[in-house]
Amino acid sequence: MKHVEVYRHSKRGDGKGLSEEGRELARRARSLLAPPYDLCVSSPKERARETMEEFGFERYEVDEAFTAVNPWEPFDAEVSKLAKDRGIIPLAACWEIPEALSYLKLQGETFLGAVKRVARRLPEQGRALVVSHGGILEAAALHGCSPYELSEIGGEVGFCEGVVFKIEGEHLAGIQVRRLPRS
Repeated sequence: MKHVEVYRHSKRGDGKGLSEEGRELARRARSLLAPPYDLCVSSPKERARETMEEFGFERYEVDEAFTAVNPWEPFDAEVSKLAKDRGIIPLAACWEIPEALSYLKLQGETFLGAVKRVARRLPEQGRALVVSHGGILEAAALHGCSPYELSEIGGEVGFCEGVVFKIEGEHLAGIQVRRLPRS
């Protein structure tokens, strides 16, 4: 079995990079990691690359497949309005709009394909670390759950939290969510 750990980037500041709070959060999140890693990969976004570096990894690849996407984008206005009206996060609102949920699932499958591509590069029992983005991470992780419900993974994945994708051959054999302890 191969393990691909995918973490959401940390909090960004006013620009595209991390805030000081985000840097500290990433350093605190190191306790969630399970090195050594055979491969480290980051989204090209500055906040993701800086998170990888705050995790303590200076050498990593950049892969466009892990860049930020809005996995419900064609339905963003409808999802955002519903989320605001109901006082819920946009990701949760997707379950109330069938078209948005279908699109979210499709985007999750695409992201999962990128995770499997990373796994193919690993030796047997190998591990990879990926820093990516929220929304799409949950959409992919839920393909390891039955039913496809956000509650199956405990809700939204927070900053510097992650999901371990367990890959057996070409199949997703399971997932494990890694959460930061609340301080």
